[in-house]
Amino acid sequence: MSEGGIVLETTRLRLRGWELEDFEPVASFLADDEANRFRGGGVDRGEAWKWFEGLAGSWLLRGYGTFAVEELEEEELIGWAGLWHPHNLQEPELCWSIFPQHRGHGYAPEAASAALVWWTQMEGQPAPFSMTHPDNKASQRVAEKLGAERCEDMMFEGRHSWVYRHKVPDDAQWERRS
Repeated sequence: MSEGGIVLETTRLRLRGWELEDFEPVASFLADDEANRFRGGGVDRGEAWKWFEGLAGSWLLRGYGTFAVEELEEEELIGWAGLWHPHNLQEPELCWSIFPQHRGHGYAPEAASAALVWWTQMEGQPAPFSMTHPDNKASQRVAEKLGAERCEDMMFEGRHSWVYRHKVPDDAQWERRS
């Protein structure tokens, strides 16, 4: 399950492996207090680097992780989507983050759906969960659009979270490129 050049393409997006050049837009996003209010606020460049290393390093350590998400036409990084599995979660979470200037175009459900189909159908893994802050209505709508159902609440890193359980999707809306 290593990243090994896996690229997923949807109608409008490319989900690909991380590159060093992706750090600057990720660091800029992670510094934004408002954009990260449900994660506890923005972080400095040092913390952003640790976050970025985690995004990229998960592929090496776990054999799966998050994909860098870019618009096909512009080839511009707009966020990430995929499987996030820190040491303090017992199973991977399907996650997504789209940079503020690219929100409102349906990119989050499109990218997360491609990652979900890849994980469950190509990799043969069980459907993951997603967690959202109780006030993060946009993320809740994405989870519901993906067919997930709210099943429980949990505390994660001192924050209350709603848990959504995904189902194995019936159809693939992406193309895999190696």
